[in-house]
Amino acid sequence: MRRVTGKQVVDLGPSEFAELRARHVGAVLDVGTGDGKHALHLARTHPDHLVIGLDAAKDNLRKSAAKSAASPRKGGLPNLLYIWAAAEQLPAELREITELHVLMPWGSLLRGILGDDPAMLSGLANLCAPDARFLITLNLHAWRPPVPEVGDNPEPTPDSATESLGPLLAAAGWHLDEAAYLDADAIAALATSWTRRLNSSRDQLEVLALTGVVNPSR
Repeated sequence: MRRVTGKQVVDLGPSEFAELRARHVGAVLDVGTGDGKHALHLARTHPDHLVIGLDAAKDNLRKSAAKSAASPRKGGLPNLLYIWAAAEQLPAELREITELHVLMPWGSLLRGILGDDPAMLSGLANLCAPDARFLITLNLHAWRPPVPEVGDNPEPTPDSATESLGPLLAAAGWHLDEAAYLDADAIAALATSWTRRLNSSRDQLEVLALTGVVNPSR
């Protein structure tokens, strides 16, 4: 498993990860973490959890990774890891995830979340402990006008997400409990650079949140 610590990328073996995981009551995986700000926020507010930010673009992770890898006396966060990997090629060492976040996905990650890549969804589910919670947030402006990643999928609403997207997620082990629009305070609480940038360029940012439980098929 390739851990980004700033300018360096180091190997994190199965036993090292298992030891880190055993020190914490839970583990949160932020898939497509981008520059890692959401993962930083989670690690600071949940010191008893291991937080893992995963992204296919390692250069985006470097600044946050350098902060987290510093000495705790200098603001480092020993409960935070940044992993360089794509959602389609997940490290085999990742296990016993108790909470899964996919915030404002784009590109192939967005296509996968919309059901176009069942193997990716199943792969993520198989990293999880039984009854892990998930949070997905969708930037609805991706449909206004539609970007190529959304394909023929219409803009989801709370009702249509339950009726159409819910069964696609369930087939891969993701069981949707609720779909709801987020208000401005809930969007700000996500603490991502992406939502801050989108908010600054629009009068109102429209986000749909999907929450539920993941159960692995393995």
